[in-house]
Amino acid sequence: MHMILAFLLILLAGISNGSFALPTKHVVKWQFEHIWLHFSIWGFVILPWLTMVYLTPQIFQIYSKIPIDMLLIITLGGFFFGIGQICFALALNIIGIGLGFSINLGLGIVLGFGLPFIVQHPHEIFTPFGLIILTGTILAIIGLGFSNYAGVLRDRNKLKVDFFKSTAKRNHLSGVILAIIAGLSSASQNFIFAYTNSIQDLAKQIGASSFAAANIIWPGYLLCGFVPYMLYMLYLHYKNHSFEVYYQKGVGKYYLFAIIMGIFSYGSLLVYSKASQLIGKFGPIIGWPIFMVIIILTSNFWGWKYDEWKNCGEKAENTMKFGLICFVIAIITLGYGLYIAPVVKGT
Repeated sequence: MHMILAFLLILLAGISNGSFALPTKHVVKWQFEHIWLHFSIWGFVILPWLTMVYLTPQIFQIYSKIPIDMLLIITLGGFFFGIGQICFALALNIIGIGLGFSINLGLGIVLGFGLPFIVQHPHEIFTPFGLIILTGTILAIIGLGFSNYAGVLRDRNKLKVDFFKSTAKRNHLSGVILAIIAGLSSASQNFIFAYTNSIQDLAKQIGASSFAAANIIWPGYLLCGFVPYMLYMLYLHYKNHSFEVYYQKGVGKYYLFAIIMGIFSYGSLLVYSKASQLIGKFGPIIGWPIFMVIIILTSNFWGWKYDEWKNCGEKAENTMKFGLICFVIAIITLGYGLYIAPVVKGT
């Protein structure tokens, strides 16, 4: 029963995260730096700290008890995550929601799953459970390859130029590189979540609820990520002389859009963390790739909905569809791995 609930929670978390960038499609008077700065204020700082202070008033006492080496890992990991999120926002601007999410999270699947598995459970790799999870992950990687190639074909067809001899290739490549950096930061996010699992036990000892303990690292982690993110967005404000945009009429609802983005993004972390806790010690290993694949499928749905693949050409469309089929098979395979995990452990 716990596994079914965990899967449903991961499904909800993935749909939420895969949808969080949608408001950017409706912000026409704000520039890139305006919407992403205000999103980060809510998603990285206000919502995480308000939520955890409400759930666990002892949060500052808990953080004071965290070992220095763990705090250092959270700090450095959060800072790298902030850099990755800058790259992710830029990638979405260049190559779109569907492809940007696919590359970022496809790489996040591989390393985010692989590092905790290899470091913490190497003896499980060649068990039936481990082989099924590996198979699902490989299918996701194949889906990532087809998605990226489809993006190349799409950009070449939509721009009506010789893609491989133009700035279009360079623009696409820069978007892909940015998405890859973002993917590395996404992977580090899950690895740090798995590596600092002992902090959850510390939080419970000091009085945190099970749900609060599952999410105890995020306020500190995201606050560290906010620092490089905020500095870059403020730099863009200065560079583009865009502070005056805030005084335009009709931008009031954009602040609400930023809050919604923050709720969907941070809310997905809350739900994923609880699902991972329900799964048990294999939570970051099984839950993470399922979470990532659902995000990819959701974001690609919105990419099609908002015509990111309109006039992309039949070959590009079919290639992308084949990639999505691989992702669907991957999630079914990973879901089965989730189902048999307790059996493998003899529980």
